[in-house]
Amino acid sequence: MSVFEDVLMNAKSAVDSVSGKAVKVIDKSKLLLAAADIKAELSKKYHILGRVCYEANRTGKNYDKGIKQLQEEIKELNDQLATVNEMLENAKQKVKCPDCGTYNKRGSAYCNKCGKKLPVTQAPYEDDMTPEELLIFAEETLDDDLDA
Repeated sequence: MSVFEDVLMNAKSAVDSVSGKAVKVIDKSKLLLAAADIKAELSKKYHILGRVCYEANRTGKNYDKGIKQLQEEIKELNDQLATVNEMLENAKQKVKCPDCGTYNKRGSAYCNKCGKKLPVTQAPYEDDMTPEELLIFAEETLDDDLDA
């Protein structure tokens, strides 16, 4: 194998590694944006619900149907937010206790809250790099590979 082929293989593996990390950062960012969107929508629904209740109380009119619909929409949004938050916790390398629902560090044998034995999970690839750290890592790795 020639030196050029060696450098090319090392550069390709470095790029593959960096792109895998970048995808994880993007996935986390998408989850954070989704959570923010859901929270904003929840805030709007609560505001509308408050106004409807105020008007119902002020005028004496019956807005039960509208209130019920808003409550259902709020419940659905809260369910969506819980799902996104669970996905974020998983992305943060945590594991949820199946008994009490507490998030524990991945690799923990027992739950920090209830003490129940946690399911054995294989630790995923550690990824706590910011986008800036990813760029620095990529530049250093590619520079090191090209210098070799």
